[in-house]
Amino acid sequence: FSIQEDHTNGRVNATFSGNFEHDAADLVAGIKSAIKNVRRSDGTFDLLSDFTEASVMPQDHAQSSEEFLLWLDKNGLRKSAMVMTSVTQRMQVRRVSDRSEKLGYFATRAEAEKWLAED
Repeated sequence: FSIQEDHTNGRVNATFSGNFEHDAADLVAGIKSAIKNVRRSDGTFDLLSDFTEASVMPQDHAQSSEEFLLWLDKNGLRKSAMVMTSVTQRMQVRRVSDRSEKLGYFATRAEAEKWLAED
């Protein structure tokens, strides 16, 4: 995975590839650190997660993702856009995250960025 800070847009961009062989705790720590650096003056931030180059998420990562999404929601998340082309990925992520209107699912990064830019 890679994490980029977008200070102009108050956004963290996380890009995933491969088989999710990374340590979930490292990912969470990296995103939390980036959030501190990109928060807007009102304390909010956006998250763009791009899964187009990733395989299906292992179940243990899916469970930790659900907990992390709850943390994000309680700590200033304005919107989270998820980019994924795999139907299996989309079904898996929706199963753990469909409870929030702050989440959007997109086939392309351009669509996700457009949605995040809307108020």
